Amino acid sequence: CTDPSARGQGLATRLVAAVTAGIHARGEGAFLHVLETNTAAVRVYEHLGFTVHRTVHIVVVAPPAPS
Repeated sequence: CTDPSARGQGLATRLVAAVTAGIHARGEGAFLHVLETNTAAVRVYEHLGFTVHRTVHIVVVAPPAPS
């Protein structure tokens, strides 16, 4: 996550690129999960070469708010 006041500086791109490079240096493959509604993150990941491999549906269940 990038704080809204720090967005647009390339921080997320640099961080994800560095983590991905470390994963690949170990001979492993990198993957991630992102909600499709998180369009800013999707743009960063696509810019770094990630592609959609599988789409899943997530259901969030939460207790009712206290009355």
